[in-house]
Amino acid sequence: MSGRSVLLSTKEDAFAKKLKVFLESRKNKTLVLQNVCKEISELKVYLERTPNAIVVVDIDHNSSEGLKDLDEITSLYPEAHFVVVASNSSEELILEAMRAGARYFILKNRIEMKLDGIMEHFLSVGFKKAYSPGSIISVFSASGGCGATTVALNLANELRLVTGKTVLTVDLDHNYGAVSNYLELSGSYSLIDVLNRGEQIDKNLVMSSATNYLKDFHVLTSPASDEHFLSNGFKYSNLIAFFEACRQAYKYTVIDAPRVSEDVARLLATISEVQLIVFQQTVKDIKIARSIISSLTRWGAGPERIIPLANKFRRFGPLVTLEDTKDVLGLDNICYIRNDFRRVVNCINNGELLAQSAPWSGVRREFRKLAARIYTKGEKQQ
Repeated sequence: MSGRSVLLSTKEDAFAKKLKVFLESRKNKTLVLQNVCKEISELKVYLERTPNAIVVVDIDHNSSEGLKDLDEITSLYPEAHFVVVASNSSEELILEAMRAGARYFILKNRIEMKLDGIMEHFLSVGFKKAYSPGSIISVFSASGGCGATTVALNLANELRLVTGKTVLTVDLDHNYGAVSNYLELSGSYSLIDVLNRGEQIDKNLVMSSATNYLKDFHVLTSPASDEHFLSNGFKYSNLIAFFEACRQAYKYTVIDAPRVSEDVARLLATISEVQLIVFQQTVKDIKIARSIISSLTRWGAGPERIIPLANKFRRFGPLVTLEDTKDVLGLDNICYIRNDFRRVVNCINNGELLAQSAPWSGVRREFRKLAARIYTKGEKQQ
């Protein structure tokens, strides 16, 4: 067989017939429905023969059990591409499908509209032994002024330097748009322009919408002045497709997320390989950081993916010591960035990064260590 095999898990004969007719009607005949399984456990037999198949999983019969089984099978067959379909959706159901390893979530009544583009994307990936998407790093802040944007930008730049790959920084600060102000950028497009494209969100759209701060350092600016973004009108499915496109286009995507809603934070907890919580050594910041860690853990982020980061760190004279902070947060893997007010403010005023304005400084060295830690962790996981 010269085409790509499609496996389907469903209890509905009518849906199996509908998918078969759809695949046969495509102009591109490189996709063939190879087998239909009544139980998801049957997929193991066929995935042993075709481990790089496209797998469509219908969870209408029992969504919780179906996603539980899917979670077990996706880890066994990393070369396969999993698509979840259902008659109804909710934010929680989409998140659960992503946690289980699904690449896409499609409503059954939109199967013809959505699936064709998804199948084309999977075909473009080719028959590689493994799909290696980029990593998303989310940067949360415990308070205004703790330096989360400074951390996000300089971390992204150091990851660019350590990997030699192009990186993207996404500004989710819809109040101030701090990233564009920091770098003195005025992009032609913002995140809202990408999300409004709906069905057409892909890596090419993201890359063409981003502004080039450097040739290999791209920024998607904040839609701070766009009233549509300030409402709750953007769809979860579009945001999920956007993050997937970022992972396809960039080795690292760093999300500056200082003031996001709970539903967006929950999504970031699911899709991010690393979550940084930036705080200062004050009682208020540490309490908020502990609350953020508790929420991220509850939403499915393991403690190994959460890094508390004490910014503007002072070894002597802080209100709360580093050891006391570890006890309060319940995590030992705390990192810190030293307090070097003069050099940091100087690079902000000049619209530069520390690697440009203070390449030999101690504060820049600590960002390099942080980037190396995240990079090394990611390479070990892969």
